[in-house]
Amino acid sequence: MFDYRQFFDLGLNKTVLIRNNAGFSHRGPWAQVSTGATFDKWFVGEISAAEYTISVDYNTQNKEILKCLIAATVDKANVTVYARSSVGRELVDIEAHVNKSYVDIFILPKVPQVQSAKFIYTVNYFENQNPLGF
Repeated sequence: MFDYRQFFDLGLNKTVLIRNNAGFSHRGPWAQVSTGATFDKWFVGEISAAEYTISVDYNTQNKEILKCLIAATVDKANVTVYARSSVGRELVDIEAHVNKSYVDIFILPKVPQVQSAKFIYTVNYFENQNPLGF
């Protein structure tokens, strides 16, 4: 049986320590970029912000990874792409739309050919500290 305890320990200041400089690897499941695909959705009554890492693989010559932050209230959402590394060309844009309850996160191709690209993502959610007054 595989023992996960060999990789983790209690860290300083209530953190998790990852032993021996181990890391995380992500493989999927992947989704297709397509036109206007919603890839995530969250309730603004529970979550106020999220941090995404998105990896896009179009073909052997065109790949991209980007990091973005999204903050939202019931009537506004803001997307900040703060890091991007591309081989070939930039492949996608990220948008967030809010509808008084939920935030929908979209991945959009920069050019039509990229609709067939595959992507995976990781996310960290940040819960509301103050209840929303509906």
